[in-house]
Amino acid sequence: MKKALFLAFFCFGVATLSFAEQPYWWDSPHKDDGEFMYERGSSVDGESEHDAVQKAVRSAKALILERIGIAPALEASGLQVSPEFALVNCEVSGTATQKVGKVWHAWLLVKYPQKEKERMLERWNASVLTIKELKAREEKIPVQFRVSFSTADGRSQFRAGEQVTFRFTSERDCHLLILDHQSDGTTVLLFPNRFHPDSFVAKGEVLLIPPANAPFRIVVGEPFGDDRIEAIASTDESALHRDVAKRVRDLKGGLDFAAAERASFTRVIDSEFSGNGKDSDGSKALWSRAEINFSTWPK
Repeated sequence: MKKALFLAFFCFGVATLSFAEQPYWWDSPHKDDGEFMYERGSSVDGESEHDAVQKAVRSAKALILERIGIAPALEASGLQVSPEFALVNCEVSGTATQKVGKVWHAWLLVKYPQKEKERMLERWNASVLTIKELKAREEKIPVQFRVSFSTADGRSQFRAGEQVTFRFTSERDCHLLILDHQSDGTTVLLFPNRFHPDSFVAKGEVLLIPPANAPFRIVVGEPFGDDRIEAIASTDESALHRDVAKRVRDLKGGLDFAAAERASFTRVIDSEFSGNGKDSDGSKALWSRAEINFSTWPK
């Protein structure tokens, strides 16, 4: 009798662990049309109904990004692509949820504007091409000592209005340039700047831009896009550093950072190095560099 009761209880327990029932529209979602892309999203482990829906949205966005087809090229260029940042104009419809035991399941349909897809493809294709060109030029600069360069919090994607701090250290005394090659073709010199016109950085010093007590902040704003930020270091002050120092001295109108067309910096670097990666003036300076791909988005 005890065995029979146990068996009946076990069967009842299995029955209560039945799978959640998918909504009727799940097996026949909308097909893409001239106005929207459509994709399904689901989750089976939500801690709450809201959590399950959010996970389902993320899964649908990831599938849309995969279908757009640009992700491999972006990854090869070193760009991190987050659906949460990139696909901001998705619209959710056809949501269904169900609680099974202690977890929530969710199913939904997401639609993404075709016009937005084309706009993002244009941005990303331009970014891949730009980064490829910048990498070709960066390779002229040898890496002869170690440097570390990153955002202070390790992130590489930011929304409008967020503040950004960069962090740099070097194993040698060096002169440093930090150039922000923006998505609109302009290059902004982040370091040196009006508040720190000297390019020298001591060995082992942790340089924060801006420092905690600085009278300025770096705040994300237009132009939004994918920037390439270079840190270029040399143990001697080079012609490149002297050119930049002059730009900082000539700052006018209360500007904190010098800016110029990207081609002007390209010409200086081309003239600084010969084809074999050595200084054109034959000096014994050691060089190093590091780069960050940095993506900004509107709110």
